[in-house]
Amino acid sequence: MDPLLDRLGPILTLLGVLGAAYMTYRASNRKLRTDSGQQLLNERQEDIVALRQENAELRRHRRIQDDYIGQLRRHINDGSPPPPPAWPDGLIT
Repeated sequence: MDPLLDRLGPILTLLGVLGAAYMTYRASNRKLRTDSGQQLLNERQEDIVALRQENAELRRHRRIQDDYIGQLRRHINDGSPPPPPAWPDGLIT
């Protein structure tokens, strides 16, 4: 057999293996970046859900306060004597 082919065959094989390893490495990194991006999106979506729940709770609390303020004003305007109307449930004194 030709001595050039004896040396060139293993070199080409090595280059093929290294090329395949490099392409696998790049594909893996791309997948990792996609996974970390998806994880970040999931975390932000969880934050949004938590903030919406907190906002809903604050709005509910504000409505309770506004309703109680209205009751107190009617109580005063009607000339009703003390004690004022009882504190509503869920409203911190």
